[in-house]
Amino acid sequence: MLRRRSVRNPRTLAAPVPAIPFAAATVALLVLTGCGGEPVDAATPAPHGSAAFGRDRAALLLTAFDQADSAASVAGDVEALRTQEVSPSLDLSIAAVRRAEYNQRPQPSFQHINPAFAVPPGEPSCFLATATLRLTGSELAPTDVSQFVRGADGQWKLSHNVQVTQPSLVVARSLDGRPATAGGAALDETSRRALAAEVFARSIGSTTGNRSLVASSPLLDGQFAGGWEVYGQQLAGVGGAVRRTMDRAEWSDCAVAVPTGTLTFLTIHATDTLRPAPGGPATVRLEAQSPDLIATGHRTAVSGKSIRVTRVETFALLVPAQTVGTSVLGLNDTALTVTAG
Repeated sequence: MLRRRSVRNPRTLAAPVPAIPFAAATVALLVLTGCGGEPVDAATPAPHGSAAFGRDRAALLLTAFDQADSAASVAGDVEALRTQEVSPSLDLSIAAVRRAEYNQRPQPSFQHINPAFAVPPGEPSCFLATATLRLTGSELAPTDVSQFVRGADGQWKLSHNVQVTQPSLVVARSLDGRPATAGGAALDETSRRALAAEVFARSIGSTTGNRSLVASSPLLDGQFAGGWEVYGQQLAGVGGAVRRTMDRAEWSDCAVAVPTGTLTFLTIHATDTLRPAPGGPATVRLEAQSPDLIATGHRTAVSGKSIRVTRVETFALLVPAQTVGTSVLGLNDTALTVTAG
């Protein structure tokens, strides 16, 4: 699950992007030793009649996940990754493996330390965790927020993971011990639609006309939207143009009410369409060193009358009670597919 820092650097058409890892998983689920030496599969539900799912079991799951995911991250084992993660986290982790392979540098091992949890009551299908991420060989120790979900087969997997900015650490830690809300019902549908539209618009340097919905963010309005602007300028310099559209928005299964609002994940699926600029060449081209080509496993340049790049973007948000002034705590972004037309 080790992957590069949350925000992509401004994209280039020719220069490789350094990989800062975050990929995932081992072939088999890790079996831990429980009380009395009995084996406990941390990824499966507790036996019938046992204590309700709570912090202790969430901590056991996180420990098992770390060991399995870290081993696969170092090995670059995509199939093992699939045993520990689901999309959108899975998509980001696969892209991280491809970047590591391209740069011929293995990803470091990792461990979550000092974790805090928000767990729904009863037998939940999801829970939230935040922790400091210890990276082998690195002085960096970022803080991330994650969601784990339980599938129909009873197995727990990572679904969302975002590194949060330094000013957001107190907010992230404030979820500790609070009951999460299952089923994604923390926000009403009107608020969801409005927030998704504004976050997407701001990610490309625009706005829906309701800018007060999302607070000014160096991460979103500066780095992310700034990278998009640079990308457009680079394409224009070689006779191309790009347009990004939002395909759909999804909200995480779990959210948690903290003193300053509701902490939740928003995932946006988007498509970039690259075409020749008016009066330009007949085709548009992405060079082999393009970050999007590296993330999708391409090793040669792609060109055509048009190029479509599908992508996934995940945002950790803090939504105040009245929605206005929502904060972006962190974000991830990666290309999923590149297709020439």
